[in-house]
Amino acid sequence: ARRSLIESWLRQAGVPVQASHSATDAVLEAVLHALADEIGRMILAARGPEARTEYALSRFEDGRLVSGVIDRTFVDNDGVRWIVDYKTSRHEGGNLTAFLTREATRYREQLARYAEFMRLLEDRPQKLGLYFPLLGRFHPVELQTQYDA
Repeated sequence: ARRSLIESWLRQAGVPVQASHSATDAVLEAVLHALADEIGRMILAARGPEARTEYALSRFEDGRLVSGVIDRTFVDNDGVRWIVDYKTSRHEGGNLTAFLTREATRYREQLARYAEFMRLLEDRPQKLGLYFPLLGRFHPVELQTQYDA
């Protein structure tokens, strides 16, 4: 029912008309997979004054502006701040665990930056991770501490 609206949004965002049909299909597939997945529903349904989508943050670091946009963040019922980065990657065959581990390594620095942004605003425990709606998987990303070898 929302297909034409999604296609219109994609075109407004700069997706060429010839690609908008397949892009709309991909968006609908990702949304349907997320709604079919328990953790996907939880991420999408989180509400409250601490919930944000596409949360843009900036700060100065060593005399330069550092910015980022957190795809989804919210505070759960236990007071934990979730910082979620959506990934629409498709995994075709091979070892899924190895793929998720590689993606976590690839995006660890970005999520660490988001975590630091939030630490400057609040002092609460954090859970960081990548959510793959097409795979129905949330993959936690652990940050290395200064004590890690």
